[in-house]
Amino acid sequence: MSPKSPLHLTFLLFDGFSNMVLASAIEPLRAARDLSGRRLFSWTLSSLSGAPVATSSGIVIAVDQPLERVGATDALILVSGYGMRDHLPLGAAAAVRRKARGLPLIGGFDTGAWLLAQIGLLAGRRAVIHWMEREALAESFPEVTLVRAPHVTDGNILTCGGAQSVLSWSLALIGAQAGEALRYDVANMFGRNEPGAPPEAGSRPVERMSDHALPPALRRAIVAMRESTEQPLPLPRIAERSALSPRSLDRLFHTHLGMSAGSYYRQIRLAYARALARETKLTLYEIASRTGFSSPSTLARAYRRAFGETMRQGPPAP
Repeated sequence: MSPKSPLHLTFLLFDGFSNMVLASAIEPLRAARDLSGRRLFSWTLSSLSGAPVATSSGIVIAVDQPLERVGATDALILVSGYGMRDHLPLGAAAAVRRKARGLPLIGGFDTGAWLLAQIGLLAGRRAVIHWMEREALAESFPEVTLVRAPHVTDGNILTCGGAQSVLSWSLALIGAQAGEALRYDVANMFGRNEPGAPPEAGSRPVERMSDHALPPALRRAIVAMRESTEQPLPLPRIAERSALSPRSLDRLFHTHLGMSAGSYYRQIRLAYARALARETKLTLYEIASRTGFSSPSTLARAYRRAFGETMRQGPPAP
């Protein structure tokens, strides 16, 4: 049954957020309106000051209004990516807490869970965050229970990981608000051919879109690699968890990803090292330890070969 009035969501954007994350939230809701011919959802874009927000790719997005002018809304969702540790000084944190008070739904997308934890809204709750920040969140906010899921709602607090997790949530929301048929039609528009109805909204495990066509054994291997960046497993162990021989595992990586299993594993760890170098003040030694490299010098050499820059140098000028 259609809701009597549109569900209104306010997306609070922070510099460094991902275009893909925001689009994964809004575009399915827009498609649901278009396909149904009903105004099922509405949304507002906001920033703390009302100023435009720069995305992680450098695109500047204009917002509708500053946070203080946000009126009646059904949800306040914090959308952040890089730089989340510096987004909420004391005054801003208080403003977000005031605006969130009493709302039916408060959310954090991508690294937004960090901001929710910072202002005290995740204490004693289950949450998810982008996989690259999972360990850091666990260390900084031990009162938060991290779970492995695309998205989780605990009470009135919603958290999602990256873009595909947000897409999963958006589709589940459409199903809850307007029925399984419309959810299925919107899913198909975004390349998510999902036969059969889920046992309950939002409970189906959701793969990343880039993983969608990969064999299940290869997906299991990639998940094992992502979950063991700090203490890399020997490749035979990865193969064992994928129910493959090491040779078959390597063959799958070459066939579908164009590189060896070892090269892909190192690529994941280097990407994590790059995020830590840019987002934290950890020493080179600490970053090497957190990404499974035997020494800072080994990490530094691998990093320079991969990215053409030193750990703290940043990308070359265009």
